[in-house]
Amino acid sequence: MGNKIWVPLCNTLENAINDLIKKALVPRPIALLLATRGIKPECVDSFIKSPLSSLSDPYRFPGIEKAIERLWRAIQEREVIMIHGDYDTDGITATALLSYVLRKNGADIRSFLPHRFEDGYGFTAESLVKAIENSGCKVLVTVDCGINSCDAVNAARKLGIDVIITDHHEPAEQKPDALALINPKLYKEMEDLHLLSGAGVAFKLCHAFIKYGREHNLGGFTTDLEEILDLVALGTIADIVPLLGENRILVKHGIKVLRKQLRPGIRALIEVAKADTSLKPSDITFKLAPRLNAAGRLGDANTALSLLNSDNIIDAYKYAEMLEKYNTLRQEKEQEIFNEAQRQIEKNIDVQNSFSILVAGENWHQGVIGIVASRLARDYNRPVIVLTIQGREAHGSGRSIGNLNLVNVLSKSTHLLSRYGGHPMAVGLGMDCSQISTFYAEFEKNVRLELTKEDLVDHLNFDGEVQINELDSEFFRLLEQLGPFGHSNAQPHFRINNIECVKTFSVGSNHSRGVLKDRRNNFIDFIAFKRTTDTLPRSELDIIVTPQLNEYYGEPKPQLQILDLKPSY
Repeated sequence: MGNKIWVPLCNTLENAINDLIKKALVPRPIALLLATRGIKPECVDSFIKSPLSSLSDPYRFPGIEKAIERLWRAIQEREVIMIHGDYDTDGITATALLSYVLRKNGADIRSFLPHRFEDGYGFTAESLVKAIENSGCKVLVTVDCGINSCDAVNAARKLGIDVIITDHHEPAEQKPDALALINPKLYKEMEDLHLLSGAGVAFKLCHAFIKYGREHNLGGFTTDLEEILDLVALGTIADIVPLLGENRILVKHGIKVLRKQLRPGIRALIEVAKADTSLKPSDITFKLAPRLNAAGRLGDANTALSLLNSDNIIDAYKYAEMLEKYNTLRQEKEQEIFNEAQRQIEKNIDVQNSFSILVAGENWHQGVIGIVASRLARDYNRPVIVLTIQGREAHGSGRSIGNLNLVNVLSKSTHLLSRYGGHPMAVGLGMDCSQISTFYAEFEKNVRLELTKEDLVDHLNFDGEVQINELDSEFFRLLEQLGPFGHSNAQPHFRINNIECVKTFSVGSNHSRGVLKDRRNNFIDFIAFKRTTDTLPRSELDIIVTPQLNEYYGEPKPQLQILDLKPSY
């Protein structure tokens, strides 16, 4: 039975809901969804349609014209342009899409992706040396990295290389002395673009590049930027940035391009991953992105880049199979570490009375400890630090819960750390092994200052209460248009009260499906994952569900996925 706290998102939104029903003429369940996402009646049409014409002018970025002038000049003077990316899906897709657009317009392109273990993260003075070796490059563009790479930019300038930074990470106080800094987070007036991924920022550079080329009769006339939206969608969803604003537009149209499988690499990846060809954001999150990421976690990220750059299906399948092997190995190592971490928790940590979890192991694979931290944080609903001990050094990843800002928490323990950084929800850190127990005690103390006992009880947010008869064909027609669903535009969660399971069937070893009935004799199919038929009582229940259309012999049929349930009172 449900042991989560159910939290309604609509409690203070009655006026907004009524406004949407009256002015936007939408059914009440759709009004609930729009209201909890902050969509006003006058914005409903543009939210649903999200046309590409709604994308903002890329010239909004200060310095972007200087960057694209330099890129066009490099093409005219046949100079080598180096693209320095990153080893995760966002960085790989950003590298691929910028390479594609520049090469299509005559550029001599080289690319460099750092190795997670040999080079570390981002654009550094060391990675610069490796990137430009024997290339003769005169222009270097970073994607998904570089906004805090002052030393690397200074080193490049001494070598006569013009550096263009494109990034979406938080900038430090000191900025690199680059030819151009293209990062929306540098400018408060560009707050609407702060949610862009690295691939999204690289797309804005491509947009400006093509626009400038056409305006000045330099080229770009045969380049269709819609062709790279598949890569933008991959990078944006994989980086778990909010699917709102421009991200929503880019992903909505990018998924349409992805479904066409125009790139041999995309087609091979979808087949090897056994993803449904009617791709949804969840297919990218759980099937495609993990395989692209696996190359950077366990091997060479260039395998993933080669897949996306493939121009024939034979090469594409070769790279896709390599990624599949990396991903299988990643899953094995991840499960080994996860099992060992759970044993440590059971033996050493009183979870009921702890506000945080820290586990550490000798030579745990550094490429997968972040995934293990995510799984533990989800399972225990506590902030988690996972450390791998290598010699005298411990390297770690942390994952947060709720609104706890892990960067702020770690900032109180800088005297114990050799390094730390990241995002509020995900951090990297390092320390001397002798400091681990002291650090954990301090970390636990600082987390307790930020969280309450109630924060440690798993919460399940829902958009509002509905009746089965409200989930009609018009509702499902509009629901399809509210996607793509993902971070900050989550799948709808509704509460339905006083429901009975009148038919139940087993699905596999631990799932079930069947038919639900309400007091008004309305019926609808359901599916419940990780719930066997004997855990579904025949007494009246209140349930939290996600409505969905299930393809049944080619016919879409409404069903409810049960997320949680409890007895009706």
